[in-house]
Amino acid sequence: MKEDFPVHSYGSVVDLIAPIITLVVVTLGMMIWTGFRIGGSMSVWTIFENTDVPLSLMTGGITASVLAAILYLSQMGKNETASYGLLGKAFVSGMKAMMPAILILIFAWALTHLIGILETGLFLSNAVEQSNVPVHFLPVIMFVLAGLMAFSTGTSWGSFGILLPIAGTIMINAEPELLLPALSAVLAGSVFGDHCSPISDTTILSSTGAGSNHIDHVSTQLPYALIAAGISIIGYFILGLTGSVWIGLGTVIIVTAALFIFWASKRGKSDVNMTSLTK
Repeated sequence: MKEDFPVHSYGSVVDLIAPIITLVVVTLGMMIWTGFRIGGSMSVWTIFENTDVPLSLMTGGITASVLAAILYLSQMGKNETASYGLLGKAFVSGMKAMMPAILILIFAWALTHLIGILETGLFLSNAVEQSNVPVHFLPVIMFVLAGLMAFSTGTSWGSFGILLPIAGTIMINAEPELLLPALSAVLAGSVFGDHCSPISDTTILSSTGAGSNHIDHVSTQLPYALIAAGISIIGYFILGLTGSVWIGLGTVIIVTAALFIFWASKRGKSDVNMTSLTK
C-alpha cells in the first residue's frame, strides 16, 4: 500500500539551495578579496597564492548559517512545529558533527603556518636548484619534490607558487624544450601530494563529508594515488631518457593498460575460484 505523505505549505527548494550557494559564493569571493588585498595583483596565481583560506571559510560558513537561520525563522508563522529551541538544537547538533573536522583543520593550519615560518618549501626547492643533476631528469625530480612538499605542507597552491617559477627559470636557461613537461610535473606532483596529505583542507573535508574516519580515508585512497604517481614517475623518467614527450606519454598509456589487463585477469581467476568453491 502506498503511504500518503502530508503536503506542507511552508518551505521550498530555495531554502535548501540558497545557503549552499551563499556558502560557495561568499567563500570564493573572500578568497579572491583576501588574495588581492595581500598580493596586490589581479593575477589568478597571485590571488590564490596569497589568499586567506581560514578567514574565507569562516566568513562563508557564518554567512550561510545566518541565512539558513533567517529562512527558518521566516517560517515561524506557517510551521507550527518551528521554534527557537529547535533552531538552537540544530546549531548545537551541527557544531558537534563538524567539531572533529574543525579541530583537525585548526591543527593542520597551525602545522602549515609553522612549516611556512621554517621555510621548508624554500629549503627543498633550493636543494634541487643547487644539485648537480642532469637537466633531462629534472621533470621527474620536480614531480617527486612537489609531491613531497604538498604532502608535508597540505597545500598544492603553495607548492605551485614556490616551484613553478624555479622550474620555469631552470628550464628556460638550460632546456627550453622541456619547459612544459617540467611545469606539468610540478602541477601533477603538487596535486598528488595535496590529495594524499592528511593535513590538507580538501582531504579533511572529504572525509568529514563522507562521514568516514579521517585516517581511514587517507589510508584507503593512498594505494590508488600511489599507483597513479608511480606510473607518472615512469613516464617522466622515460621522457628524461629519450627527450620525447610522446614517448613518455605512450609509455604511461602502455603501463596503465598493462596494469588494467593484469588486474582484470587476477580478478577473473579469483571469481572462477570462488565459483568452484561455492559448487
